[in-house]
Amino acid sequence: MNTSPEFLNQNRLIGDSLADNLVKQIFEKKEQANFYRLLQMDSTPIMEAEDSELKSFLTDIRPLPRWFDAERISKGQKFYKKFATPVMTLLGGLSLPYCYAASPGNKALYLSDKMRKSPGKRLVDTADFIISVSTALNISENSEAQISINKLRLIHAVARYYILSSNNWSMEWGLPINQEDMAGTNLAFSYIIINGLQKTGYMMTNREKENFLALWRYIGYQLYIEDELLPSTLKEAELLEKTIRKRHFKKSEEGFTLAKELITYYKSMTKGIDSYLVESQIRYWLGPLAADCVGLKADKVKDTMVQTINLFQESTNFYDVDSDSFTKMMKNHKLLKMQVSNL
Repeated sequence: MNTSPEFLNQNRLIGDSLADNLVKQIFEKKEQANFYRLLQMDSTPIMEAEDSELKSFLTDIRPLPRWFDAERISKGQKFYKKFATPVMTLLGGLSLPYCYAASPGNKALYLSDKMRKSPGKRLVDTADFIISVSTALNISENSEAQISINKLRLIHAVARYYILSSNNWSMEWGLPINQEDMAGTNLAFSYIIINGLQKTGYMMTNREKENFLALWRYIGYQLYIEDELLPSTLKEAELLEKTIRKRHFKKSEEGFTLAKELITYYKSMTKGIDSYLVESQIRYWLGPLAADCVGLKADKVKDTMVQTINLFQESTNFYDVDSDSFTKMMKNHKLLKMQVSNL
C-alpha cells in the first residue's frame, strides 16, 4: 500500500491503457456499432461470437495475483449474500453520495449524460455489476463475472474518450476516472459498505470484514487498478480512505448537483415518510463532513426522526440477520429494473 502524495498524484494521470487503446482504435475505425452491440450482449452470445480483438478483451482474465486466495474470496461472496439487502441499500444511499463528495473525481460523473439524465438506469447497471461479481461461482474462472468486469473497463474507457474529446476537461484534474479515483470507488463499494453495515447495527467479525475486502481487492485487480492502491487489510483500507478523503473531499457544484439529482430520483420512487426523510437518512449514513460536501444540510426535525428510527432498527439488526436477505434483495432488484424500464 502506497499513500504518498507523489504516488497518488502520479496515479491521477493513469487510466487503463489496454481499454483506452482498444476504444481509441474502435472509434478511429468507426466500428462503434459492433462495439455497442457486443457490450449489450449477455455472456453466452459474447462467448459464441466471432473471434475479434474486442471479444478477446471481453473474455480475457488477468493472471491471478500472488496474493489470490480462492477460499477468502468465496467467503467474501458469502458475506455479501448474508447482508445483500442492506448492502444494496447502502450502495445507493451511502456509496454513491460518498463518491460525489470527492472533487475533482466527481467531475467525470457530472459530465456523464447517463449518470445525469438516467440515475435509475445507472443504479440498475451498477447493481447488476455488483450482483454478478459478488455471486459468481468461482469468480476467477467465471466468464460471466469476468465479462462484466471487462465491460466496465470499456465503459470507463469510453467515458474517458468522450470527456477528453470535449472542451470541458482540464488535465490539472488528472485523467477522468483515473487510478486514484477508481481506488476510491473500490473503497466505496467495500470498506465504506462495511462501515455502513457497522453503523446500521450489524455484527461482523474482523475476519468477515477482511474477506469482503479481499473480494473487492480481487475485483479491483481485475479492473486493472494499481496493486498498491488495493488494501489487503482493514487498517490499510482505513489509511487509504482517510488519505483520499483529506485530499479530495470538498464542496463542489458537481457534488451538489449529482446528489440533488439522485435524491430527486429517490423521492420519485418512494412515498410517505421514506420520501420525506431521504436527505436526512443519507446525511446520517455519510456523516456531517461528506454530507456537507454534497450539499445535504442539517435539519433538526428530520435528523432527529431519522436517528430515532435508526436507533430502533439498529437494535433489531444487532440481534438478528435476515436469512432471506439475498432472496429479498433479488426480488427488489427485479422490481426496480421493471420500474426503470417503464420510465
